[in-house]
Amino acid sequence: MRPLLLLPLLPLLYCVSGQRQLIHPDAQACANRVKHTTRLFNGRNYFFSWEHEPTRNHKRDWLDARNICRKHCQDLVSLETQEEANMIYDAIRARNVSYIWTSGRKCNFDGCDRPDLQPPIVNGWFWSGSSARIPATNSNFGWRGDWSDRGATAGQPQPDNREFQESGTDEACIAVLNNFYGDGIKWHDVACHHVKPWVCEDTNELLNFARSQNPGIPIP
Repeated sequence: MRPLLLLPLLPLLYCVSGQRQLIHPDAQACANRVKHTTRLFNGRNYFFSWEHEPTRNHKRDWLDARNICRKHCQDLVSLETQEEANMIYDAIRARNVSYIWTSGRKCNFDGCDRPDLQPPIVNGWFWSGSSARIPATNSNFGWRGDWSDRGATAGQPQPDNREFQESGTDEACIAVLNNFYGDGIKWHDVACHHVKPWVCEDTNELLNFARSQNPGIPIP
């Protein structure tokens, strides 16, 4: 069963970082994206930044990484099933990548005061790439993901919003960390300003938008 959608909040994501906004796709970049595809899974192209020569050693903050994906009619990866997550974990393991960004996001901005999203650290997580809700972190409903059972604070499972407690910076984005705390390949909530490699996946919404706006450019 796929998670419920968070569609009423989608427009708000365009202004969550002050003046920095999400970009529209570039039709030619969308057409060329298949040249840089490193995986094809369930009919969708996936891009791994560390397997593409120009971005092999690049790291970006969450919004920059997301905009790189969006330029190519993709978005940061949304790990909505264990099968998809395992495919990503295998790629991380094969190159011993330390960590990556996903599209996972905590609803902590204007419009997130809905009762069903409270408290946000438990009920406010969603995949910004697809607008799908992530089941509550204390729930057994659906696939709640691979949250780590530990972090920098001993005995504290993820998400723990540790940086907010230390510096007031909200840990509002989901990264996959590779055994960073001796916990295997697991999800951690991380402040969105940190820089990391990233994974993109095709997004039908952006592909359809680019095709409709650029009928003269063949976008596979």
